[in-house]
This record gives sequence, C-alpha cells and structure tokens, in this order.
Amino acid sequence: MNPVKKKGGIFIKKINIFLIILFTFFISLNGKAKTANFYEAEHINGIYMNKYNVVEKTIYYQTARFFRNRETNEFAYCLEPFRFFTDGSPYESTITPDGLSPEQINTIAKIAHFGYGYKNHTEPKWYAITQLMIWKVAEPTGDYYFTDKLNGNRITAYQDEINEINNLVQNYATLPSFANKTYNLVEDKTLIIEDENEVLSLYTNDNLKIENNKIKLENLKEGTYEYILTKKEEFYNKPLIFYQSNQSQNLVQTGDIANIETKFTVNIQKTYLEITKIDKDTLSIIPSGNASLDGAIYELFNENNEKLKELTIKDNQSIVENLDYGNYYLKEKKAGIGYKLDEKKYEFSVTKENNKIELILENEVIKKRIIIEKKYGEDNNLKNENNISFIVINEKEIIIDTITTNELGIAEIILPYGEYKIVQQNTTEGYQKIDPITIDVKDELDEKIECKDLKIPVPNTYTEKEKKFWKLLIQILLIIL
Repeated sequence: MNPVKKKGGIFIKKINIFLIILFTFFISLNGKAKTANFYEAEHINGIYMNKYNVVEKTIYYQTARFFRNRETNEFAYCLEPFRFFTDGSPYESTITPDGLSPEQINTIAKIAHFGYGYKNHTEPKWYAITQLMIWKVAEPTGDYYFTDKLNGNRITAYQDEINEINNLVQNYATLPSFANKTYNLVEDKTLIIEDENEVLSLYTNDNLKIENNKIKLENLKEGTYEYILTKKEEFYNKPLIFYQSNQSQNLVQTGDIANIETKFTVNIQKTYLEITKIDKDTLSIIPSGNASLDGAIYELFNENNEKLKELTIKDNQSIVENLDYGNYYLKEKKAGIGYKLDEKKYEFSVTKENNKIELILENEVIKKRIIIEKKYGEDNNLKNENNISFIVINEKEIIIDTITTNELGIAEIILPYGEYKIVQQNTTEGYQKIDPITIDVKDELDEKIECKDLKIPVPNTYTEKEKKFWKLLIQILLIIL
C-alpha cells in the first residue's frame, strides 16, 4: 500500500469528522440554518495589506479592518479575497462554503481558531495576520503581503506571529507517539508509556493518570483494555460557523474546532512457570527408595544473570505466576533428600505466544551396589555357596526383591537411597543361615559383604538318666573295691 495515499485517507477521514460535527451543530439550531448580517467595522491603524490577483493581474490594497456581525458584534474573516463585500447582504450558515475543498475548510477553521482572540493573541495585529493567512489558503493562486503604507512596498512583517499560528495549526493534529498502538503486558506488571511527540498533556482520559508526558498503568488483570484519549479545544465555548451569501463575499466566524480522539490498546496476559519434579529412573513423581523429590530448591535467573527468586519443590511441583516477558534460566541449588544435584541449566523464554512454560525436571537418586559373597565350610576349606537366595526388605517391611548367589557364591543388587534388611532364605544342608544384614544406602560407594554359613553342631545325646546311672555304678564299684 502506498503510504502517501494512506496518510491522505486518514486526513480526509478527520476532515469528514469535522464536517459531521459542524453539520450536527447546524441541525441543532432549531432545525434550520442560522442567518446573520455583517458590516465592515473599524480599521487597524498602521497595518496595510495588498492582494494581487494573478489571473486579472490586479492589485487590491487596503488598510486592515475588521468584519463584524451586526447582531453580536463578533468578528469574522473574509473567505473570498477578490470578491467585494456588499454591506447589508443576508448570510446563512453552511458547512460547505462555495469554492472550498474539505482540506481548505479544515485548515481555515484551525487558522481562525488559533488566530486573533486565541489566548494571548489579543492585539488587533493578530486579526490582520489571521486574515492574510486565511486568504492564502482560500485562494492560493493569489499573492498576499503587508506593505509599509497604503499601496506601499512589500514588507516581511509579522513572520514570527505567522509561524506561531502555523505551529499551533500543525501541532493540533499531532497525535501522541503511541496512538493506535497495542501493548502486551503481563498481569500485575506496570506499564509506563512516554509520548515522544510531547503532546500528551493536551489529551484527557478520566481513567488514566497522565503526568510528565507519561501514562502509568498498573495492577491490571487479564483481559483487553482500550483507552480513548480526547483532545478538546474549548477556548471559545462556541462552534466555528461559515456564512455564505449570493450577494457578497463568504465569511467565517471563529470558534472551537472539532475534538481529536485517538486510542491505544493494552492486552493483559497471565503467565505461568510450572516445574514438575520426577525421578529419572521411574520417570514418575514417585521417588526411588526412601528418597524425596520434595525439598529441592531451584534458583531463577534472568538473561542478565540476575537472581530473581528461589523455588522450592512441594508435592513434586513449584509454580511461578506472572513472570514478565523475557528470557530466563533455572539451576538447581539443592536436591531433595537422597538425590544427586542436577547440574544442568534450563533455559526458557516467556512470550505473548508462549505464556505458559511447563518444565519436567529429573533427578537421579543416590544408589549403591551391594555385593554379597557367600561361602560355607571350615575356615581352612571354604567353598563358594551357590543358589542361596536372599530377600531384600525396605524400611516399610516390604519385600522389594530377591537375589540368588551364582556359581561363585556372588549375589548383587543396586539399591536406592534408604535402609534395608537382607535376609537369607535357604542354606546348604548341615549349615546354619547367617543373621539378617542391615544396609544403609547414603552414598554411591560399592559395598561388599563377605559371609559364611556355620556348620550345624552334632547334637549331645548323653541324657541325665544315663549320667545318674553311671554315677551310681561308679559309687558301687568303689564300695566293693
């Protein structure tokens, strides 16, 4: 799309709005056009003006003077520099004075508004300056200038005043730099918008705090908010009116020009960071052994490596709401009981399109290899004891596994963090079982347990009766002998 055409389209739209407002005003005047009668009023001493008609090659010269409404004595400006004024001619209000385009009407309205009578523009010279500027817009083919005397020489007077009015006209249409923009913000965050065009102070909105050319928005909840800013010029408290006559030059009476409205939009989003802690071996939230996934602590950093907060895992999760848009990373500071510290750095970005971050983070439990070396026999003749089974019982008295020795008398198991009992289930005939073995897994160092079965002792069959019999027999023999 051609940007020039687009700009022109916006301009025409603003002009049409201005004309609609004028039209609404005219309809409100008892449903009919307002009539008026004007006269040539007092001269402005010392200010002389020339008008040169290029087509007719004719110069018209005059001492600057006011036009006034006979009924109200309010001043008016001429819109047709090369048409004569006829005193007593009837005028009717109009929104489309003859010979003027919408662009010209819009510009003339602003010049008239910001010209004579506006704020400090109270000296009569401002009327003459305003009138000359309106002629230049209404009939741009002509040449208009001030002279040093009646029909005198061209002078470059009042250029500063002309520039001042032109600046007011041009700046009136200047919108804040953020006009029609959309901002995306995280819930409960603060948004400060600064107007680079420095015209924000001229706009109002009762729901906005405007201070030092800035707007501050805070504590907004999820949703879309549209803010309309209005620029009002209510200096005269009356509308600007164009008047037209078939018998005389057209005129305009100054007044307030159309308000300007602009807007900006703010989209508020919730954001979430949700961490779920799982066991690396089980790939679930169920911890291994007697370890605990809860209690792990992560540190949250922004992209500038600034630590923002610490997150503690509880019930296998930790949730952070409303992180601002940006880049972040997590590092584990402390692992849960029985788990090894995760050294990885987890990077992620929170954006408008990716506002919910779900991270599943693993921890590896501390594990120990338990090696049982089983033998039987005499100390000087120990043999490997195979096919001997052991049950492994955890702290909850639950059997979690059974291991059996191989031909070398070796049985192995890897146990996660916790306390266990290993209980022998069978033995070689003629040999006793070993007492239960207690295992405490707190580190990852292999633990080897050497154990042997003891031979069952031969039972003593020498009874008490037999003892008494032989004792009595000995006593008898002693007596006989």
